[in-house]
Amino acid sequence: MRVCKLTKSGENMKLMDKFGMYAEVEELVESPTGMKARLRFPQGHRELVAVQRVRMLQQDVPKSRGSFWD
Repeated sequence: MRVCKLTKSGENMKLMDKFGMYAEVEELVESPTGMKARLRFPQGHRELVAVQRVRMLQQDVPKSRGSFWD
């Protein structure tokens, strides 16, 4: 599991207000407009955002029992 933090930009502010600042990166996807990250927020919402709009915090963090990411 990779955890990321959304950067404080205009496009991200709507997502941050609705779902929070942190998300799990499920995968990286190559699109015609550049690399995108498929994010999953703790509430279960999924979003595809440009990699320039996120900051990676940790890589390969094991999920703990009872985590809100389940």
